[in-house]
Amino acid sequence: MGDHPIFDVLGSWPGRVPTQRAFEARGFLIPAAWQNRMIEFCGASQADLLNRYWDEVAMETMRSIGKVHSDLRRFLIEPRYRSAFLDDLFARRDFADPAVPNGPLIKGLLDHFKRAWSDREFRDKDIAFRKELQKRECTRLGIQTTGWTGKKRGIVPFVDEFCVALAFKRRRNRWHKNLGCGLIFEVGLDLGGDPQRVGAPLVFRIFHESDPECVFEMGGNEAFDRLICGSRLYWASVDPDECILGIRTYIELFDAIAASFGASQQAQNLK
Repeated sequence: MGDHPIFDVLGSWPGRVPTQRAFEARGFLIPAAWQNRMIEFCGASQADLLNRYWDEVAMETMRSIGKVHSDLRRFLIEPRYRSAFLDDLFARRDFADPAVPNGPLIKGLLDHFKRAWSDREFRDKDIAFRKELQKRECTRLGIQTTGWTGKKRGIVPFVDEFCVALAFKRRRNRWHKNLGCGLIFEVGLDLGGDPQRVGAPLVFRIFHESDPECVFEMGGNEAFDRLICGSRLYWASVDPDECILGIRTYIELFDAIAASFGASQQAQNLK
């Protein structure tokens, strides 16, 4: 993609672990619970392997502005960062399943996916686990749904409330935060389609103030889940409490990612 300033700044991202810790400090604990569930499924002996895998996928995702499929070793741009660790996992993988061509590079994670797909009882237990985590988090964070219409446009006041509380500045239906490093974090809305179906209407964008055409765009939950494994569990619910929890969560996570660049800069200044 040529020489774009966003890649220089993204290279200073401190990574998944400090970003997740900062996110947890805000009260969002579901990703850690899901990661622990995966470690339990795969076996405690796999913990270091899994954490390194999640770290490297997150770093490739961030530094390639999401234009990478780490499990396929497929980059849509010339990467500034390519994980030798993931290259090695891919080269040594002897458990590929044609039925799951995009499967993870860790056998235990692939086995979990396949079992959840084929075993209804197993899948239902995962769903119950997620629902219980969401219920607890809604209570702990005091999620309120007063004024919720259930319609897509009904989320606008909630998005505005959550963004303004985090010092994002509103310009119509977009909210911006400008960082000292030159990055701009933008929260936007996609209100098209069925007005009765909320779906995933938030669109998050990261770009450099001097080069707004080169963008790391995150719609839905896939990119967030690659940055912080388990964050996808906050989405996909028609229950009002869980829907508002999902909206707040992704805005908070986006802001935690923004704050991580400030923390990284402070650490550099102290050296």
